[in-house]
Amino acid sequence: MGALTALFALQIELKRGLEKRKPYAILHLRHDTSFTCTAFFDDDGKPSLYRCRFDRAPQERIAPIKSDFFDLDFYTKDQGFVIEIHPLKKSLIFATVPPIYRSAVIPAHALNRSSHWIVVGYIDTPPYLGDGESYDESLSFPIDAKPYATPAVGAIDLNGKPVFLKKNRDVETFIALKEAFKAGKYQKAYDMATEAMELYPRSIFASDFLYYRIKSLFYLDPKEHADKIIKLGKTFIKRYASDDHLPEVLLLLARVYSANGFISDANYFFNRLIQEHTDTKYANLGRIYLGDQLYINGAAKEAIKNYLAAYYNAKDLDVASLAAYKLAIRYFDMGQPEKAIGYLRKIWLKNPEFLLKNPSDAHRIAKQLASHKAYDLAIAIEKALLKRVRKLGDIYEEALYNVGEWYDAQGKVKEAIEWYQRYLKEFPWGTYSDKVKRDLDALFVVDRDVNASEAMKRYDALIQSYKRGPIADKALAAKIALLVDEKRYEAALALKSKAAKIKDDEAKKMAQEALKKAAEAYLAKSVAKGDCESAILAIRDDNATLPPKFDPFIYRCDVEYADYADALKIAKRHLNAKNLNERLIWSCRAVHALVGLEKYEEAFKAAGDVLQLRKAIGNKGCEKFDFDYLKILHRLGRYAEEMAWIEKMTKRYGNDMKMADVYKMGYDAAKRAKDPLQQLKMLRRLIALQNAKGSHPYSPWAEFEAIRLLKTLNRYDEALKIAESMRRLDLKGQKRARWLYEQGVLQKMTGRNGAARKSFEACRRIKEGGAWHTLCKEALRLEKF
Repeated sequence: MGALTALFALQIELKRGLEKRKPYAILHLRHDTSFTCTAFFDDDGKPSLYRCRFDRAPQERIAPIKSDFFDLDFYTKDQGFVIEIHPLKKSLIFATVPPIYRSAVIPAHALNRSSHWIVVGYIDTPPYLGDGESYDESLSFPIDAKPYATPAVGAIDLNGKPVFLKKNRDVETFIALKEAFKAGKYQKAYDMATEAMELYPRSIFASDFLYYRIKSLFYLDPKEHADKIIKLGKTFIKRYASDDHLPEVLLLLARVYSANGFISDANYFFNRLIQEHTDTKYANLGRIYLGDQLYINGAAKEAIKNYLAAYYNAKDLDVASLAAYKLAIRYFDMGQPEKAIGYLRKIWLKNPEFLLKNPSDAHRIAKQLASHKAYDLAIAIEKALLKRVRKLGDIYEEALYNVGEWYDAQGKVKEAIEWYQRYLKEFPWGTYSDKVKRDLDALFVVDRDVNASEAMKRYDALIQSYKRGPIADKALAAKIALLVDEKRYEAALALKSKAAKIKDDEAKKMAQEALKKAAEAYLAKSVAKGDCESAILAIRDDNATLPPKFDPFIYRCDVEYADYADALKIAKRHLNAKNLNERLIWSCRAVHALVGLEKYEEAFKAAGDVLQLRKAIGNKGCEKFDFDYLKILHRLGRYAEEMAWIEKMTKRYGNDMKMADVYKMGYDAAKRAKDPLQQLKMLRRLIALQNAKGSHPYSPWAEFEAIRLLKTLNRYDEALKIAESMRRLDLKGQKRARWLYEQGVLQKMTGRNGAARKSFEACRRIKEGGAWHTLCKEALRLEKF
């Protein structure tokens, strides 16, 4: 692995090796000028950090580098540049001595400045060096090697002749092709990447060049360039199996196959992406595009499952928004507009730019929302579009008319009048001008019954006739008070912004008192109904308050809407409660909010308080805490503690189906720690739990993974038992073919030739078995039973 910035002249190179079957890593830091590196030690005297400082900073940002021996961070400070190296295992650092032809005197002590530093990471002892002996008392003196110095000419070939190296320009090429791609010049980016691969075949950017060739062709036309994309994609997978771009390449291949109707091949790459890169952005995109494929082919239920999985797993806001958008349009298509509108509201609340990036599509969605009486959201979208589309374009005039019409449909006379008048001002002879004039006349003749309605009509007439005057102010205040008396709290609160502009002191006081009463009544009503959304809006937008006894409800609402910052604020108010059981409950809630905020270090400290409180009062309450604490340990990489906590949870929750996620998390931790036995243990528990409950959310993945691990441990009989237990699973297609193939192989390896033949024969008969179908046919052809 290497990182090179041409202008900065810094080279970072990480090499790996084995000595006595134990891995080690050597990190080289080179620069054209000398620099300092300082080691920092922990309480046990072991190096915990190496900090290297450079006199000048690079023009480009260098991304952090991570490996199993070192984590490297980069930042600028005081017009200089700093590299921080965090050793993850044993390590040492030293500066290299300049060659004799540059400096004939070998220094007596270790250098504190050098243009080449080496950091060695190892398991037990430094590779090929040993621990070595050191002496506290000794003499050190420089060695003058001038008499032995010989002329140097730099690099030479096998014949002893100087080699003149042409300076590579791969960095500049890489930057230029990235800019071309970003600018939408995909053909140019493809040509540049193709040329770069020919000129710099051994460049550290070789994988990036190939990646941009694939991606550029996809953006040019995935159907026209399908064959070339597939060929280059498969080359990328073979050459760069651990590259950061691999998940995206798998996604592009899946989409190309899907777009061209090769569903089986598309499924293979979709499944591989989702299973092998589960937690990545591209796995969730894969779920979304797999959902599209399924929906188009009539599998609506499975499509929705994939969209929902992407929606709930996504950490990227745009990916989550895309999943929500797909759910919305599918639910509209399936005749379930309430669900569709709910997802569109969530997008608008968290990521409105996602809906607005395609104005034509946003305009169509707004009209669809209005057709289902979701006027508020439809109006908000159209208003936003009016600020960004051209007045003479296809959208502007209709959007302007729609806002007025939808306000009218809601009965919001003032707003409807305002927008209708704006339409006539901008389009006096427009497409909808005649209809707008008729609608305006109708708004002034609103027929309402009972005294309250007549009063409301009078107030509106006064507000309209005496704009910006004290009479209009008093009429507005009286209207708000009347709405509150009629318990129309939402309508009263909708006038808050207008009331804020009242200049008459008496009217202003009257309006403020009425609005305060409306906000608190509306909040109390929301709490009584358990309506979290309305309660949160009342607190946030109207400054309504509730007594502390309602804090549990507001906390629950904050958690439901992922407002963990406010949830934590509420929880902290109760952390010093005199009642220890109450203090325990709120401490657990504080931990849950911190986990939601992904502040795992702070959550770990808070969890310590919960554990102490539990021990002090002998209370095992706060069930959610057990799962939060496990997640904290997992995210902080505290492997041993995580395994111990899983054991405690196993004793407490037994066969509770929630333990399936716990065992999956334990497996992930064991895999990260490279502990195959613990991986196998977690998988066995997961499989047993699923079988006991008759629910298999992690099948057949868990069984296949357990079989794979047992095979690596040569425990074929145990692997066969798991394979045979998979008969209870309703497997189809490639999954069923794979199961029969794995079972046949294990039966063959354990001497059950007849059974193996039956498994291979059953596998061969599966028409949609994919590659596993082919393997079974080959097994029958090659093996003699």
